Amino acid sequence: KLRALAVVCGVVLCLAVLAAAARFIQEYFAGTIGARISVRLGEEMYRNVMRLSLRFFEQHPTGEILARFTNDIFQVNRGLAGVFVKLMREPVKVGFFLALALSQDKVLTLAGLCVLPFVGYVIIRVGRKFKKSVRRSLEKIASMASVGAETFSGIVIVKGFCMEEYEVDRTKGELEKLRRHLTKMVKADASVGPLVEVVLVLGILFFVLFAAQRVFSGDLPGGKLVALVGALALMLDPVRKLTSVNNMIQTSVASAERVFEFIDMEPDIVELPNAVELPPLEHALRFEHVRFSYDGEAEVLQGIDLEIKKGEMVALVGFSGAGKSTLVKLIPRFYDATEGDITIDGTDIRDVTFAGLRDQIGIVTQDTILFNESVRANIAFGRAAYSDERIRGAATAAHAHEFIERLPQGYDTVIGESGGLLSGGQRQRLAIARAIIKDPAILILDEATSSLDSESEQAIQEAIERFVVGRTTIVIAHRLSTVQRADRILVMDQGRIVEEGTHQELLAKDGIYRRLYETQFAAREEA
Repeated sequence: KLRALAVVCGVVLCLAVLAAAARFIQEYFAGTIGARISVRLGEEMYRNVMRLSLRFFEQHPTGEILARFTNDIFQVNRGLAGVFVKLMREPVKVGFFLALALSQDKVLTLAGLCVLPFVGYVIIRVGRKFKKSVRRSLEKIASMASVGAETFSGIVIVKGFCMEEYEVDRTKGELEKLRRHLTKMVKADASVGPLVEVVLVLGILFFVLFAAQRVFSGDLPGGKLVALVGALALMLDPVRKLTSVNNMIQTSVASAERVFEFIDMEPDIVELPNAVELPPLEHALRFEHVRFSYDGEAEVLQGIDLEIKKGEMVALVGFSGAGKSTLVKLIPRFYDATEGDITIDGTDIRDVTFAGLRDQIGIVTQDTILFNESVRANIAFGRAAYSDERIRGAATAAHAHEFIERLPQGYDTVIGESGGLLSGGQRQRLAIARAIIKDPAILILDEATSSLDSESEQAIQEAIERFVVGRTTIVIAHRLSTVQRADRILVMDQGRIVEEGTHQELLAKDGIYRRLYETQFAAREEA
């Protein structure tokens, strides 16, 4: 007896181990498949977003983009993994109990299955509401992420104005909206199972009443009825679990739709299939009758005709909103001109490859863009071929080598998000070093020193003056002291070039430049 009991225990243990192993394999492969699909979606989305123009990033908050790349991708993975597990397990149970019922009485079993259309109707109706709730919840999560990203990026201003509570209240408002949509989603998700169970039980009851008549008439043995009812009752649990699959699918679909919205977007600035490489600049950069509008209505640039010769330094000045920054954004094709042509040595920039064009252009802006990597990586910026000697040479030319050497790990020091561990002047010098190492034929300096103190500005001006020698340079500056050495100064107003000349020539005119100069001179005198 003990030996027989041991055998039974051994069999039970083996079955338990096999069941556990089967469950592990199911969940592992389901999770792996879901993860692979999600990673592929994330990669495709990121790749396509990188192809889109600046217009896309100006229209979509950073928080929204990150929410789709993180939360939406996670929801796709979570939904797919759950769907695969249930589809591998529950249909087997349903099939087994259905076969058992059919073996007892095919007619009665098929009659009992007539309730399935009603089950399908419930699932579809609830599923539609659930999907809408999921979609709105995802949108609110993205909105909340945008608010958070905005707040954290401007945390100095928030604390400087003691607006912590205001930002908390603003976030609470977004969270409350999210809570309402999550409640609707939970309500729809929680209702589908009970509704389906009620429909199934009603179906079984009608089935029992119908079958009982056959039992009473002697057409159906009582044992078969018990077996049929038992088999159909045992089908309830796997069928109920399968009904939740639809909501998992709807979650994945709603998330995937938001991801595919970005994957399917076509860039408005495209490289032609037959685009050619751009030879090094030899003669001039030209704007011919160039017009530009951001929204297709109000023109930011109006009839720009301009020639900048090789090695010439041209300064753009004017009041805010005159179109200076917009004009230089057209050169690397961050935007395309609405009308007119921009050519380099007679070649339309729309006919050349992005790499061929942008490799010849170096850009240093007021808002220094650095990454949470080492100093070395920020200067080289993805160019693994740059030697340490070349990186140090660029840093030295930008007056950055000395402060880099004083950092804890020198060139290997990680400088924090957006270079937050460095001062404003240090960040700007790294940006100039990044432009220097690229050795561009065309250099664009957009308010490169406007936010710096006098000492930092002087050091950076010295670095820039050495760097621009022999290069085609376009300088945008509000401080007129920084543009006086330019070969030509162009004064812009309302999207047009209204004055042109050297510093002295423009001062001799009673125009916008002279008014700008006198305003700044008077401000310095007061100071």
